Amino acid sequence: MHKQRSPSLLIQHPQFLLCEHNRDGDSHRSPWSNTYFPSLDDGFRPSERLRSLELHANEVFDVYRELYYGKATSVSSVYLWDKDEETGGGEGKKNESLGFAGCFLIQNRVDDGNYWNSVHVVDVGRVQKGKCQYKLTTTLLLSITPPPPPPSGNKERQSTNISGSLIRHNVRECKVSTTSSPNDDDGSSHIINIGKFIEDVESEMRSEMDSLYIQKTKTVVEEIRKESPGEKTQGQEHTKVLNEAVLAMAMSRKCTT
Repeated sequence: MHKQRSPSLLIQHPQFLLCEHNRDGDSHRSPWSNTYFPSLDDGFRPSERLRSLELHANEVFDVYRELYYGKATSVSSVYLWDKDEETGGGEGKKNESLGFAGCFLIQNRVDDGNYWNSVHVVDVGRVQKGKCQYKLTTTLLLSITPPPPPPSGNKERQSTNISGSLIRHNVRECKVSTTSSPNDDDGSSHIINIGKFIEDVESEMRSEMDSLYIQKTKTVVEEIRKESPGEKTQGQEHTKVLNEAVLAMAMSRKCTT
């Protein structure tokens, strides 16, 4: 797993996460109020079409966060923006068939040593013949610090930390339902498709980290040193064989004398 930088948290109400995708200068935009903290009048904001979709995505993703990560320790934020090639660098045309991009963030911080951060950057293509291509880049940042064992004698308690990140790129083509007039569509199909895509990828990556990285680390640690003194290591078995051989040799010499 590779080291990556985690999104930070701005203490506002509602809380939202800070990242490069909602930053303009030294200010960061709230996905809920669409205002910058500290205040910035001419900061970048999504087009009217995407702003409505952004609000809806934050509401839906907030429910997803509570279901999977709990309400007390986690925060989520969604930021959408118009792609330059679609909008010509200005305000986007109000046309549902145009593509856009977005960042879906989740931070679940139990304490300073235990946290899970998900960063999903999605590129949404144009809707063509009722279908749309979604390109998703997911980064998971994980830190685990197990409780240290009780102190033994004069030895101090020592803790172990496992941390790192995992990045995956995925592409999926999904159907997009449209109304008789594309301008009347609120983009709900995109939210459903992206939400399902993120849910599938997160579940797969979590399983991969658990079975490949965490279990492998546990196996390596157990090979180095057994958890229980009663469990014999390979070195202890080797010492036992040597001791038995030495004892047998001594008894043989005693008999001959």
